[in-house]
Amino acid sequence: MNVAIIIPSLNAPTLARALAALAAQTDTPDEIIVVGRDEAGTLAAFPTVRFIDTGAPVCAARARNLGMAAATGELLLLLDADCVPRPDWLARHRARHAAGETVVGGAVELRGSNYWAQSDNVSMFHEFVPGLPPGPRLLLPTLNLSLRREVFESVGGMDESFPGAAAEDADWTIRIRRGGRRLWFDPAAVVAHAPARTTPRDVVRHWRNLGHNAVRVRLRYPTEFGTPGGARRAWWWRLLSPLIAARVTAGVYAKRPLWPHWPSLPVVYATKIIYCLGAARAIDSGFATQ
Repeated sequence: MNVAIIIPSLNAPTLARALAALAAQTDTPDEIIVVGRDEAGTLAAFPTVRFIDTGAPVCAARARNLGMAAATGELLLLLDADCVPRPDWLARHRARHAAGETVVGGAVELRGSNYWAQSDNVSMFHEFVPGLPPGPRLLLPTLNLSLRREVFESVGGMDESFPGAAAEDADWTIRIRRGGRRLWFDPAAVVAHAPARTTPRDVVRHWRNLGHNAVRVRLRYPTEFGTPGGARRAWWWRLLSPLIAARVTAGVYAKRPLWPHWPSLPVVYATKIIYCLGAARAIDSGFATQ
């Protein structure tokens, strides 16, 4: 099965590390495509990588759509530029598809360069860490995702109207699931994620934007998320934010693999409050119901 790996990158300083990890895979990809901008000339050291220069910054959804449309492989693997896959990463994805799956999401090792990056990772990817059992999921993140080309062709690409911050991942994979495809989580296909969010300001900005974008997905798919009617009102998010944050944080640390990350608990709780306030802002602006 021919494999194409697609990486969106806007001059990512971590791109070289991700590409070096792909060169060290036990299985060799047939095609690697980087989409976006490379003003630093990082790709000069990787002559076999195909580069699609967008000319100007584009959102991650647009970059991934361009890469998937241009790829020739039967199996499309999405990887972020700030992720380092383990040497057997590609082999694990391939094996799961050979077993019959059509959409596979891998695990995220919660590696951060400092406390803030680590805590942001815990809050963001706690449902997809190594050590959790494999099985079907409601949604999957696209920083570590593989799908057969037929899925992309039948469902279509990601919604490019989302500014980013992972909401487009949820929207797209729920649409795939609604199209009759099972979303399978394989904790053995692991990438280490090292986000650039290394300061309190970075984390606040990320979670404010995530709440702003993700509430639109929650309102779009109320059945999948069990979204209550009050969630359509900004005051609901503001008033209940401490309680919502407490409930979600408790769920995070109910998972045994997250116990070693207890020092991040205060940040995880704070990010959930910030998420709620971002959601309220989106409802105030009308963005949430677009």
